[in-house]
Order: sequence, then structure tokens, then C-alpha cells
Amino acid sequence: MIEPTSLITITRIFWRTVFLILFVTCLLLFYRKLLQYYPPAVIADLMTHVKNQHFINFVLVFDLFYFFVVCVILHLIWAAVITVSCKPWIEKKWNDNTKTLIWMAIFFGHMTLIIALNSLFYPTSLLGFLRHSYIVSPALLIFLSFILGSLFLYGMYHLIGGVKLSIVATITIIFTSVNLVSFKNNVQSPQQKPNVIIIGVDGLRPDHLLYKNGPLAWAPNINGFLSEAVVYDHTYSPMARTYVAWMSLLSGTYPVKHGARFNLTSPSQVNTEFDLINKLKKNNYKMHYAMDERRFNQIDEAYGFDKVIGPKAGAADALIANNADLPLINLMLNNSFSKYIFPYLYMNRAYGKAYRPHQFNKEVVNSLATDSPNFLAAHFCMLHWPYTSREFIPSENTDWTGNYNHFMYKKMLQKMDNQFADFIHRLKESGQLNNAHVYVFSDHGEGFMLEKDTISNPSYPDDYSLKTNAWGHGTNVMNQAQADVLLAYSKFENGRSVQQGSVISGLFSLVDIAPSILAKLELSDHLSFFDGEPLPSREKKDNNRMIFVESSLPVKSLNTSFIDKKAVFSETYSKYLVDGNGRLIIKPNEYSSFIKRKQRSIYYYTWQLIFLPDHEELVLIDTLNSKWHYLSEYKGDAPWPVMLKSICEHYSEDPGFDPYGYCQSNNI
Repeated sequence: MIEPTSLITITRIFWRTVFLILFVTCLLLFYRKLLQYYPPAVIADLMTHVKNQHFINFVLVFDLFYFFVVCVILHLIWAAVITVSCKPWIEKKWNDNTKTLIWMAIFFGHMTLIIALNSLFYPTSLLGFLRHSYIVSPALLIFLSFILGSLFLYGMYHLIGGVKLSIVATITIIFTSVNLVSFKNNVQSPQQKPNVIIIGVDGLRPDHLLYKNGPLAWAPNINGFLSEAVVYDHTYSPMARTYVAWMSLLSGTYPVKHGARFNLTSPSQVNTEFDLINKLKKNNYKMHYAMDERRFNQIDEAYGFDKVIGPKAGAADALIANNADLPLINLMLNNSFSKYIFPYLYMNRAYGKAYRPHQFNKEVVNSLATDSPNFLAAHFCMLHWPYTSREFIPSENTDWTGNYNHFMYKKMLQKMDNQFADFIHRLKESGQLNNAHVYVFSDHGEGFMLEKDTISNPSYPDDYSLKTNAWGHGTNVMNQAQADVLLAYSKFENGRSVQQGSVISGLFSLVDIAPSILAKLELSDHLSFFDGEPLPSREKKDNNRMIFVESSLPVKSLNTSFIDKKAVFSETYSKYLVDGNGRLIIKPNEYSSFIKRKQRSIYYYTWQLIFLPDHEELVLIDTLNSKWHYLSEYKGDAPWPVMLKSICEHYSEDPGFDPYGYCQSNNI
């Protein structure tokens, strides 16, 4: 009797697996789409708002194609692993139904393991639906991994033999060991020149910290650091946006001088030569810039840094991050080589469901030089909207007041505080704090329409058209919480702070950090180039400085308690185009018209004078008493004439500044 020829072959099993993976992936994408309240921004959506020639270019298309190809290759490799696991059983003289059942059992075992691991390690993933089931118990996952791993090794033995399998296993073990060792922190040798470390915390409001009467429990580690530091009260960001704030910090100048008036300004329009960086490089400092979210801040090696740590910057970031939530992709991000295969997702805070703060900390500390002094500018974006993380927030809602964004902000502040503590610990362990000047600051605050942020005028009703409170940051200079930022300094020796803790009152700005660093390092042969001043180490008798703060472009879709991602993309992307490097930049040909729409202000003592582009009246704010006045109606003794003179001179070159002629009418 002649046995029937089997239709089940290894090649057939492979392609069956490929198509079944594709089918299950489509089901997962459909399931994710049903759950996703805010539709992801896809190219088709953006094309309705952005002209093709402004959006499509070779680099962007290549980045998206590269991501797609990597995803396909990974799933093909997964299909090959399943196929190899089936090989010993397919070659047996069993009937096709039995072989098909074995293949399906191995396939769904793999699928269950991948989805379960995704649910365990990334519970906030929309595809982490097994997070509360017994399947994600460690014992069961270890058992399932052992069974499937054994099947794969047995299949490899049948495929290549015992000797070759031993060689492959040895290479794999060596590669894994090197990968693990690379995450060990290197220890810096003793250096005569101190390290300079700047730590930026995105969106941190000072009034949420202990020194401004915030609860200790919200940020115990940051508060502990500040208790052994000099804290500069009433510090302002020149503009409450990340890129502009960092440009002002590094240059020591205001936006009117360094040229970055908005996030994502084209590098061709800004001054990327920084006196601070040039001087430090001449003194053998290694320059490092680290940031875990680069959609709106694309500072890189072109600005003078030797090394930049963080996700890749480019227009593809938003598109990839909004569509990458698949189990296999998430699990691959646990490995350091993911920086090469998923450069837009690795260490990307914007992809919050898979972001690991401690992984980012390790990468940053491990990148620092051990044989020379370091300048490190690091920025952490955990506190930035949309307030998502890999883990769910604690379920205790004791501080719920009905303000969702503020509630989530406070919960993320606790996570940010843990990342800060881990980062300081790693710097100590690596010897980077044995001799170091450390600055901690926030690039901007955040408006949540809190009652305490309200500024009133008894002469006008509460619903008057002049809006002094606002959501977000960089949208309204009258909202004091947006530009009011943290600034602190501490000197470290032998891993410990030797600074006497104090709070210095007065007016300060982020432009003060660059001249302060050069003064501390005794490299300040001239400081006249800077707009900032070296920060004092003790209280000044008379701090009569004037500080300038301007707004960005208002985004109406952000000025709401519940932000619609699609509406934000629709409104903001129309202002940008993609340059030859595949990065979003604000349209250069409309730059002047955007500057005309800026709000501009000046602080002096406890007063703020404001030019509003859509208001004929100048506004004067008494920041001490949270009261606003129209300048034409004000009868008090505020020093507004000298403030008006300074703000007119500061912004005199701006297109569209002072359309109602206040400077000219006051002979300025």
C-alpha cells in the first residue's frame, strides 16, 4: 500500500505562519483602533492640512519605510522561529491533521506568550489586555517560555546539528553578556576640573515644591536636593517652550539675540555658536546633550555637542510613535540594540507606554567620559503632556479635585521624582559627582486653570475678554505659572553636596546659567556678550534687574482640559514643513508674521508690563497681589515708565511690535 504524500512541508508551514501572523496583527490593530479614544495621526490625516511639498521628502519617506521594513523582518524572523520549532514534528510520518494541530498549538503558544509578556511589561499598552489574567503570572510565563524555547532548540538541533547549535549558542551567550556589561556604569577617574551638570525637568512648577509651600510628598527627592542647594526665587523662562528655553540657557541671551523665537525654528535662522560651549571645549570638556523627547527640541551635534543621547529627531517621530503599539515591537525595546532598529522609539518619552526612565538614565551616565571633565545638559520630559507612562498611576484618588490634567500631572511628578533620584544616584556611583557644579531647572511651568493662578481686576467682571488664566505653556504671558520656573545650584564633592541650603529672593532668568558656569570655572574673561548675569551666592541688597518674557504662538486646541490629539496635529502641522534632513521646522517664509502675533512682557520688582498683539491697551500686573490694570487707567506708583522704555528698546527690531505706537508716543 502506497502512503499518501504529505501536503505539510516546512515551506508551507512558514508561509502559513506568516499569513496567520499578518491576520492576527490586523485583528490587534482593529482592536486597538476601537479602544483608542484619540485617533492616531496618520499620513492621510496630515495631508488634508499640510501641502504635499511641505511634508513629503526623501528622508521622511525613508524613515517610515525603514520602520515598516524592520517590522516586517521582525515578524518574518518570528515566523521562522515558529517554523523551526515545528520542523521535528513535521518531518515525522504522521497525518496532515496531526501536523496542523501541532503547528497551531506552537503558533498560539507563541502568540499567547508575546501578548502576555507585553501585558506584563507594558500594562498601559492598548494591547496589554491580559494584564489582569492568571496568564501573566511569572511562574506560568517562565514555564511557557521554557517549553517554547526547548521546542525551538530541538528544532535548531534537527536543522543544523549539535556542533553548529553549540557555536550559535556560545555566540548568543557572549553577545548577551556584552549587552548586559555595557549597561554597567563606568567610573570617572579623578579630575582637576569640575564636571558641569545641568538637569532640566520639563514643565516643573515651583509652587509644587516644598520651598514654595508645595507638599513634600509630591517630590521628596527633588525637595531633598533643593534643601542642600541655593534656590533662586522668582526665576523666569525667556519663553515657556523647551527649545527656546534651552537656547536661552546655553547662549546666555534672550530670543531676540539668539534667534530661536519658536520651537522647531530652522537651524539656519538661529545662532548655534555658543560662547559657553566653545570655552568649555577649549578647556578639554566633553560636551553631552541628553533628552528623552525630541519632537520639539532638536538640539544636536550641530550646536557644538560631542554626543547626543536620546531618540532620533525627525518628523517621522509622531507618525511612528502613534502607530507602533504592537507586542513584538514593545518587547524589542527592552534591548539596547533597539536604538538602531527603532531609533524613534528607543528611550522616547513621547512613546510613554514603553518608556523606561531608568534605561534612559543608564544610557546617559554610561555615555559620559571617564578620562576628562564632562559638561552634561540633560532634560527629562516625564512631566510633559500627555502624562502617560509604562505603569498605571496609583489608584488612590485622595487629591482628586475634578481637574484631570492637573491630577495626572501630580501623579507624573512622583514618577519624575523617582527618575531624578535614580539619576543622581547613578552620577554618584560613576564618580561624576566627586567634583561637580550641578544646576537643576525647569524650562517652563504649566497652566491648569487653577483658582490660585487667577489674576483679577475689581473694575471688570470675571468673564471679561482679557484672559489672564490659561492652559498649557507658552500660550499666555499673563498666566504666571507658565514662565515661573525652578532654578537651583549645588556644589558636589566626593559624591555629596557641600552647599549650604538657602533661597535667594529677587528676579532671575535662565539666561543667567551660562555666565554663572563660566564664573564658577573662572573662565569669565568677559561677560558683556551675555544678557544674563552670574547668579549670586547670597542675598543681594537691591536686585533691580529687568527680565523679559515672551509667548509662543497660541494653539487653540491645546487651550482645553481634554486635548484632542488630532485637532492639535491639524492646527500645528499647518505651521511647519519638513526640511532636507527629515525634520519638522516652522515655515521660514511665515516666520515674521508669526513673530507679529507674540505677546511680550517685562518684569521689574513685583510688576509685569505686557504688550498684547490683539489688544490696544497695555496691561500692568501687580504680581505680588495678583491684580491687573490697564496702563491707561492705572493711578499708582509702579515704575512703568522705565519698564516701558526697556521693553521698547528690547523688542525694537521685532516686526509688528507696538502696532499702536506706545513707544513712539512716549518718545522711545
